[in-house]
Amino acid sequence: MNHFTMQQLLGLRLEALARDHHDVAAMRASIQRTPDSLVKELMDTHGWAAHEALSAVEQLQAKALQSTSEQAAA
Repeated sequence: MNHFTMQQLLGLRLEALARDHHDVAAMRASIQRTPDSLVKELMDTHGWAAHEALSAVEQLQAKALQSTSEQAAA
């Protein structure tokens, strides 16, 4: 059975929001440039707690870095 960490669950939650809310999706696309704006948006607009928003943004940054590294290696 798969056990998800809190950080993975927050990432899944953010991805679901991004699919349903194109504004969040647009912010997700620019996460490398404006992570603070995304944290603020998640807190102010979507009511996320600060630690949840920060953790989700950190996870997305790690994903973006991994994706960039994979593209550079290809």
